[in-house]
Amino acid sequence: MIKKTINYLLFSVISSGIGFLTVMYMAKTITQEQMGIIGLFMTILYIAPQLVSFASTGLVSINKAKVSNEDFIDFSKSYFTFGFFNFIIIFTISILIGLAFKEYYILFVILPILSFFLFLVSFHQAELVQDGLSKSYGYYNLFNSIVTALFTVLFLSFFSLSWDGRLWAMIVGQILLIILMYKKTFTTLQQFKITVDRVKFEEFFYFGLPLLFGLGAGWILNQADNYIVLHYFTLKDVGIYAVAYSIGVIVNTINQAATNAIVPILYLALSKKEGHKIIKKLNLYYSLTILIISLIVGVSSYWYVPILFGIEYLQSADIIFFISLAFGFNGIYRTTGGIIAFYKRNKLQMKLIYLSAISNIVISVLLIPYFGIVSPSIGTMIAFMVLAYTSYYFGWKILKKEELNL
Repeated sequence: MIKKTINYLLFSVISSGIGFLTVMYMAKTITQEQMGIIGLFMTILYIAPQLVSFASTGLVSINKAKVSNEDFIDFSKSYFTFGFFNFIIIFTISILIGLAFKEYYILFVILPILSFFLFLVSFHQAELVQDGLSKSYGYYNLFNSIVTALFTVLFLSFFSLSWDGRLWAMIVGQILLIILMYKKTFTTLQQFKITVDRVKFEEFFYFGLPLLFGLGAGWILNQADNYIVLHYFTLKDVGIYAVAYSIGVIVNTINQAATNAIVPILYLALSKKEGHKIIKKLNLYYSLTILIISLIVGVSSYWYVPILFGIEYLQSADIIFFISLAFGFNGIYRTTGGIIAFYKRNKLQMKLIYLSAISNIVISVLLIPYFGIVSPSIGTMIAFMVLAYTSYYFGWKILKKEELNL
């Protein structure tokens, strides 16, 4: 586990560094308003790939851990077909909506296409995690980070594009990544053929339906702060907030790396009814680690933001501090939330996310008269604290019932 965790963390740190430099480059190259447009696009992209999968992404890791390789191949054929049909519907709706926003029409073209690519990539990433192929996972992420960064510079500096150049760079990055995966390790995609399996489609539907309703809450929890800023302030302020959010995401990248190592071990222990032996230690050690990292990222931002991004982004440091802590608590949630996901308590998970999402909106709005643009980041931090605590409480309660009969 330690070796895999180091691999995940090493590649994540490098990829995060490239992402950090890319955000710094964009902040110096395009206007704060254009950064705001990118930030708002990213808030929609957060939820769109889950619409393609109908929020059934969790079934990939679960089936990879439980079924034979042959059955998993059959599962993947139905899963890809199901996602493709959803993509066609989403693409059509997006194009029609885009007709009403001609100035930003390209957003509505890129969004569903990029979402489908992310749908495919997330499937193979889940495979790699369950197979313990941490180096392959890391190399692919690093490749995507480098390619996307290079094409961002190319489109912005040499083709004189603005916010749309960043989006096209993301498209190119995903296309080249999928091609590389297909050539190297993406055997499930290599064996794909359209397969309409009514039973599996129903499984995707009923598994994802409660989570699909929860997607709205998940979006509010993770992304609504940008729209709160847009509503109460300006698009320029959204740009400042988007830069801060992009830096805070570094903590989330570390979260992803760590949970990639932790989740397969947790799922294996849960499948053997031994989860109660490791979950408390995992949660304690990881909580301390990620919160310390969050504080380092947040506190140091008061030093590096004015130097690297300029004095006009100085207020981003306050936002980075709270957003980093918010993602730290998000990491704590992921360890105990894995128990809820494994036992498919999707309705419970949805309720917890909605509770946290409502907390986010209420607190963010109430604090605006006192803390201004920083308020949504404070609300997000408190909301993730609520989610971390409630998931720990109910996750442990489920574990005692399933494994200890208490």
